[in-house]
Amino acid sequence: MTMPLRLRAPAMGLAYQRELLICAALTGAAATALLLFGPAPGDAAVHLYRTFLVHQGAFVWDNYWYEGNYPLASYSLLYYLPAAVFGNIALVLGASVASTLLFASIARREWGSAALWPTRVFGVCAAAPLFTGLYSYALGFATALGAVRAMQSRRPGIAIVLAALTLGFSPLAFAFLCLLLLSVLAARRKVNMSAVAIGVAVIALVGVYLLVLHLFPSKGFYPFHLVNLAGVVLVSTLGALLARRTRRGGVIAAFFVLWAAGSVVGSVVPSPIGDNWTRLNEVVFPLMLLTAFLARFEPRRLAAVALAAAFAYNVVPYLLLIPYRLDNRPATAGFWQPPLAFLRQHVQPGFRVEVVPTAAHWESYWIPHGGFALARGFYRQLDVVDNAVLYSKTLRPQAYDQWLRQTAVEYVLLPSTRLDPVGAPKEAKLLSSGTSGLVVAFRSADWTIYRLPNPTPLITGPGSARVLEFGHTTIGATVSTPGTYLLRAHYVPFWDVRGAACVRPAPGGMTYLDISRSGPITLTVAPTAEAVLLAADGSDTCKQAHRG
Repeated sequence: MTMPLRLRAPAMGLAYQRELLICAALTGAAATALLLFGPAPGDAAVHLYRTFLVHQGAFVWDNYWYEGNYPLASYSLLYYLPAAVFGNIALVLGASVASTLLFASIARREWGSAALWPTRVFGVCAAAPLFTGLYSYALGFATALGAVRAMQSRRPGIAIVLAALTLGFSPLAFAFLCLLLLSVLAARRKVNMSAVAIGVAVIALVGVYLLVLHLFPSKGFYPFHLVNLAGVVLVSTLGALLARRTRRGGVIAAFFVLWAAGSVVGSVVPSPIGDNWTRLNEVVFPLMLLTAFLARFEPRRLAAVALAAAFAYNVVPYLLLIPYRLDNRPATAGFWQPPLAFLRQHVQPGFRVEVVPTAAHWESYWIPHGGFALARGFYRQLDVVDNAVLYSKTLRPQAYDQWLRQTAVEYVLLPSTRLDPVGAPKEAKLLSSGTSGLVVAFRSADWTIYRLPNPTPLITGPGSARVLEFGHTTIGATVSTPGTYLLRAHYVPFWDVRGAACVRPAPGGMTYLDISRSGPITLTVAPTAEAVLLAADGSDTCKQAHRG
């Protein structure tokens, strides 16, 4: 592998600069239209909440989702730091424009005038994160293209730095960067010292990330839907066949083949990525258009079918999302004011809140932002593991009651809006049927709030336990009797315990508190160097955590 892309066209010139401005303007115009007239970005809730956690100083652990989870290590190590400074919209808009400029620069240098219209179409497609809400991925995709552009300019040092940033911003974007590098290697089959250095750096980065995942694990997997697999395989097959007809389409042909192969593997081997691997459908039409221009649209029938399939795969997923985005109320603070006001008056410390998920999961932002621990959260890959009963074929009252008690839920909120189509309708139907065993505690035009009679609190054991504090990284309580208590929060080796107690793992991933005398205890997540070393070798932290 020489440099991944070879310099083919003049880099500078007024026409070239003018074309870059046109492409950037198309991205800006499309993004502005989406912000002004489109629905709230689909995944915006998770990014707003993670940015909020950075402002709160909760970098390592958060008690307010999924009975405790690692907020940054489980999704993006670095994105939320600049997002907290510049804001999500400004950062993603800048990333979208940067992606357009970088793609245009790469494509024009590699394929010359054939890239003119494909780069313009890419400029429109690059605004997609303002619709999908894939904020961290958008920034990671921009730095991935920056790494490719640096390699094209024979600047391996800069490429390695940008590759590291890509992994920090979005592991998915980093996976796509590796896909691009493998495509170049498969097509060019040449290796020099710069390529070796980049390859070694990529392997080292993967090793560092695997270490982070070991220290801050996140269970769960994301499903790979059959329709997405079929779409990738079909489009990739057509793209590879068309690219093979061109003299300069070797890298594109290899890309399509490897993308399809990765999709087949991803559909068989469960992983946190799942069919997120198909996210490249957002730019597949401009890539197929570039392939058609390189092939001079010959053979015409193959080119027409390939372009039609790529256009459909690029656009149809967006169209299917529109019905679930027509009600923008859950994205606004006013929609959540009545239930939050109710919760402030009635929720006792030490209980979580369950919300039947809205279509875009805005409860994952507004409820914890309002100061209440949410029983669930945003990530389906975690939800299907931690809360599998809610995704069962039939949700029975007994199973639902048991789940509510296991997660220390007292109140369940049912909004009157479009719900998440996966799982939520069954929960809503059970609640509305009157057979769930819960009683209505509040009702308005947009909300019905149910209360679980005699709810199970966060901490139970041989004596009474009263929760005094339940924050993002801290749990404080007082107990009346020594003994072993069950804390319904995920065990984490970084608990710093103040009081006559120590912590150890409990069944179901929860936490045991071994308390030697009555009185107050406080648990705070504090990843000290000692705790990190203990987590790395899997040592029992109970002895080390005991402090008076």
